[in-house]
Amino acid sequence: MKAIWLTKSSLLWYVLTLAALALVIAGLAALIRGVQAKRKRRTIFTAGLAALAAFLLFLVMMDCARYAYLSEPDPRYQPFQLALFELPWGIYASLEAAGVLLLAGILREDFHFRRSRLTPDAVRETVNLLPEGICVSAPDGTVLLSNLQMNALCRTLTGSSLSDGARFRKHIESAGEKQDDGILLKTPDGQTWRFTLKKLAGNGEETEQITAADVTEQYRITEELKEKNEHLQELQRRMKAVTDLSGEMFAAQEQAGARAALHSQLGQVLLMGRHYLEHPENTDADLVRMATREMNRFLLREAEAPPDAQAGPSGTGDLLRQTLAMAGSIGVQADIRGSLPQDPARRILLARAIQECAANAVKHAEGDRLDIRLDENEGNLLIRISNNGKPPKGPVTESGGLLSLRRSVEEAKGSMAVESSPAFALILRLPANP
Repeated sequence: MKAIWLTKSSLLWYVLTLAALALVIAGLAALIRGVQAKRKRRTIFTAGLAALAAFLLFLVMMDCARYAYLSEPDPRYQPFQLALFELPWGIYASLEAAGVLLLAGILREDFHFRRSRLTPDAVRETVNLLPEGICVSAPDGTVLLSNLQMNALCRTLTGSSLSDGARFRKHIESAGEKQDDGILLKTPDGQTWRFTLKKLAGNGEETEQITAADVTEQYRITEELKEKNEHLQELQRRMKAVTDLSGEMFAAQEQAGARAALHSQLGQVLLMGRHYLEHPENTDADLVRMATREMNRFLLREAEAPPDAQAGPSGTGDLLRQTLAMAGSIGVQADIRGSLPQDPARRILLARAIQECAANAVKHAEGDRLDIRLDENEGNLLIRISNNGKPPKGPVTESGGLLSLRRSVEEAKGSMAVESSPAFALILRLPANP
């Protein structure tokens, strides 16, 4: 007759059966991990023994659970089986508890082992956590090692998983841009990766390694520096062109100034000669001879510059007096009202203005007197020069001497204006320190 407690506790037997199944799974897991980690034989044997004991206990629990549902004993059961079925469930629960403790000890030892030693799982996990991609393949393309990053890159670039290392290498070489010892390749999402190909030799066979590093930021900075370098080179070319042009313009300006000065000096000499022929009694013959001799020397290249160009800071006073004398020698009297400037720069500009106005008064206005007004206000000098000749027929076109004078005045930070109505007037405004 079957024990009463066994029938009433059939659900408990199923619980014990499931617990035994869990022990079987845990034991097999401990055994497999030990074999993969190449643990000591004692550890592997203990894990195998625990798995085997859990499996046998699981078989017994299955028979006990089935026997609990039978109303009459099955004659196929052997006496020793019936004896097992009649054992109290507490014994089996104790055996399972002992198995749990044994497996807990094995797993605890395995945990410490993996924390203190480098295992294949640790290497695999570390490789998968790398931000760089890595792939090692055999010569025929068989992938021996690859991490998650390289698998994701292969899927992004080729649309398929990384199953052939050689085919992936060919895709990188054909689609990428070679740079030094690497290959740059952009992904559709805008990232830039640098792939490096390398041959490895070990254990008597050669393998191929492909590594990938994210160089998006470095590539962006490099491209930005390249654009800035090209911009700087363009600016350098423009600056050189401007410098060359400025040199040519400066030379042309110097030539124009020299020609204007020569033109003005030559005009003065010719006017002095004409006035001497017409009014010898009112002309200083020595001054005419001196000016003619100096101009001839310059034209014959015996002098380096016309007289006013030779006048330096020490001769500015002589230049102004000489200009007034030359104006008188061509029949033009200068009526000056105001104090003459003392600084050399202003005196030179005043001398050039008087020289130009005197020559134009004789040539164009048929005048014989210059009215020169000098007013100084807060350090600024205002010069107004007019003549008593005929007024211009229209606006005065600045050329030759007037144009050269304007450039000199503006270089001295001053201003110049020419009036043509109702009479000719030249107005200069010179700052305190021209």
